[in-house]
Amino acid sequence: MSAPIIAVEPGKAVTLLRQEEDGWRGSPVARAGFWPAWRPGHDAVSVSVVVDEGKRQRSAIEMLDLDGNHLRNLYESPLGGDAVIAPNVPHYALWSPGGDRLALVAQGRAGLTLFLSEADGPLIADPIQTGAPLFLAWAPDGGRLAVHAGVNLSVLELAEARASRPISADARGFRTPAFSDDGELLAFATPDGTGDGVVVQVAAGSGEASEAVHELPGGVALAFRPGTRTLTIAVTTRPASGAFDELWTVDLSDGGEPELLLRRAFTSVFWDPAGEKLAFIVPSATGDGSVSLQARTAAGEFLGASAPFTPSPDYQTLAGFFDQYGRSHRLWAPDGSVFLAGGRLFTDSPAVAFSDGSHDAILSWRPERGSPIERIGQAGIGFFPPPALEEGFGKA
Repeated sequence: MSAPIIAVEPGKAVTLLRQEEDGWRGSPVARAGFWPAWRPGHDAVSVSVVVDEGKRQRSAIEMLDLDGNHLRNLYESPLGGDAVIAPNVPHYALWSPGGDRLALVAQGRAGLTLFLSEADGPLIADPIQTGAPLFLAWAPDGGRLAVHAGVNLSVLELAEARASRPISADARGFRTPAFSDDGELLAFATPDGTGDGVVVQVAAGSGEASEAVHELPGGVALAFRPGTRTLTIAVTTRPASGAFDELWTVDLSDGGEPELLLRRAFTSVFWDPAGEKLAFIVPSATGDGSVSLQARTAAGEFLGASAPFTPSPDYQTLAGFFDQYGRSHRLWAPDGSVFLAGGRLFTDSPAVAFSDGSHDAILSWRPERGSPIERIGQAGIGFFPPPALEEGFGKA
């Protein structure tokens, strides 16, 4: 059977979907919420909730078990402050690899703020850093957190009284820094000499001096191929368009030269958990807002493409910030067998403006030639658990 999926329609019920012999079955987890995130190693999720209280709002991040039982609050919005970052995005939550800490971005008293909460310990919503924008990456050991705040990049050492090691005071042209799976390398970018492009830099994971590995026009999104020291670099020469033009790879284990893996328009790219294949979200050439999915091997060989669909609002948000959301909200099944989408197929009922509901669905696609997209539940978006949790799912 497939791994379970946590599903949500913006501001509506959060549901756990399990695959049974006669199809997918849903059970309620929360009456309303946003952006549920699996807690690694545990049968639990964090969920952002927003409550309207007359002329003001209150928000929180709650931790729930998979039966919907409330375990504890991990964040509550301050009295008199802003309750949400943006409509349908109250907060951003990123669990540490071991599930013992939650790093979260929310509106604090001084603006956009990074907080840390312990899942089982005494520290809840401890403010760490303020700045905008804010992007985060956990080191694989969970002992370090790379923080890109404004133009400053630093590494927070949690085992050393939360010492902050500065990496760069001119970190621009990218959003989310990237750790290699062994935690030894940290990739980021700085402006080139012309001001029109970037220099991709790699530093030791603990923050020592960095080394330039590639210079490119425009902006970049960074990720390491799972289980390797091969850095993938998505390049956009038109950042305002929301589309990327090229995908490069650099093998940093042996000082390899940059290689162009793909040249075509795409909005997002995601490695599968084993590092064997890539899923791309590709914009339609018709300009109607529809997209399709494509899959390629790690060497860039074409595996298949899906039918086009109209993405849900949450799926558009995730696609637009894939380098951050791809770390916290997983679209690949733990075994790499399927990739999730969210939205409406062209054969579905009318859009929300012409009906009583959105009719968005979670769509499952197997990355093979001729594979159809299958509807598996009515929701705007859904996420698989991390592999470690899926392997122990349902066990004591």
